Amino acid sequence: MLQDENVSPEVSGIEKKPSVCKRFVKKRPVTTTVLIALLAVVLVYFGKEIQGKLQRRAVVKTANAQLLENNKAMLKTLSKSVDWSIRSEMMRGNMEQVNLLMTELVKDSHFQYIHLLEANGNVLLSTNKKMEGQPIEIREVKSVLTADSTVLINENDSVITVVSPVMGYDGRLGTLVMGYTCKVLK
Repeated sequence: MLQDENVSPEVSGIEKKPSVCKRFVKKRPVTTTVLIALLAVVLVYFGKEIQGKLQRRAVVKTANAQLLENNKAMLKTLSKSVDWSIRSEMMRGNMEQVNLLMTELVKDSHFQYIHLLEANGNVLLSTNKKMEGQPIEIREVKSVLTADSTVLINENDSVITVVSPVMGYDGRLGTLVMGYTCKVLK
């Protein structure tokens, strides 16, 4: 017996069974509602969690940028004071006092190194005694040795190098170079 294609399943005697999902929903409407509600709660929770993480990253990024700017302003101000102290001791010929000042500053955990350079770029005094008498090795510092004002260089995301001239009455006595580590938020 051949069936006509235009005949509906009810007429032909073949019944289509509802899918498993439809049968489950018809038999257990309360359970289905609870499952859908739980799924909605889980989706909202994870959505809010992701949104919170993105907002935290934005706040941390903004805070780190502000922290870097504050550190730069503080370092510029500090370098002026240190320059004047070094200048006065150098003019008196008291290099021991300059060395003591540099040693005390580097005891702060944020300072990595402090160098006092001669006009030619050789290290006159340093907190790293192996560097004394050697030419400065930091390329960025070499390029700004002749600057007449304090220059701040970002070595990487967390280290700022301060290059500041130590001026005498009639010329440059030396150049102060300080490496300062900025703590960043994570």
